[in-house]
Amino acid sequence: MWLRVGSYPEKELAMEVASRLRNAGARVEIREYVDWELEEKYVLRGRFSELEEYEEVQEWKKYAEIIRDLLKEKIDIESFEREFLKRAFPKEFELAEKIRDERASDDEFLDAVEAALKLSFLMSSVYGFLKVNDININDFVEGKLPEDPEIIIELDNEVEGSKKVYYLDFTPAWDVNVDVLSVIRNDVEIEGIEGAVVDAASRVLVNLIAGLEETSDLEELKNYVFGIIDESEGFDAEVYVDAEEIFDVMLKSLEKAGIIRISGNKIKLRK
Repeated sequence: MWLRVGSYPEKELAMEVASRLRNAGARVEIREYVDWELEEKYVLRGRFSELEEYEEVQEWKKYAEIIRDLLKEKIDIESFEREFLKRAFPKEFELAEKIRDERASDDEFLDAVEAALKLSFLMSSVYGFLKVNDININDFVEGKLPEDPEIIIELDNEVEGSKKVYYLDFTPAWDVNVDVLSVIRNDVEIEGIEGAVVDAASRVLVNLIAGLEETSDLEELKNYVFGIIDESEGFDAEVYVDAEEIFDVMLKSLEKAGIIRISGNKIKLRK
């Protein structure tokens, strides 16, 4: 049974996660696909001075000062991005760099992935801000930011002067998938939240196999795909697990692996 442990917007992040899982002994696949997201929003467009009441403006004032300083001279886009992120969010930048350089320790890894995602989304907003203010973005970032720049603020609810819009984003993404049976067979231990989820899926599958010692009835076996995990290194409280919707997927996986034989409504372990 294949379990998706994460979807990542950068191939390097997916490769790093997959590498750690493989090193732990799990069978792993990476699949590239195109993701999409549709959001309904309300937007306000205006100068900083016109939208002072919104906290987003105060935050972007800080970003604008960093941008002004970087645009004093012609700067290539890679250097612009690195310098902006280093100044705006130094802690997150350092963590994200550890992911790219494969220097993140096991304890830092999840925080580093989260930081890299946060900075990726931030840069999308920065480039939008630059375009609104007529800054040229090609191989180099060139132009002069106005003293009172324009900004587009996204809101969840309609306010006076706002405009309803839909954002449809297509983005590349990479899924990291783990074969749960390989985790069980190799007694794999995986750290972090991904490891805790894989461990939970493994426990459900093992519980289902154990249930076959008690019954061969299809409906009765469904009782074995629910459970409570009292102790897990990845969670700080009880975990209530419900795998009923993937019951058929688990059975097909066990049958394909030669562990069970299905005949009508009866299931038996292969000897």
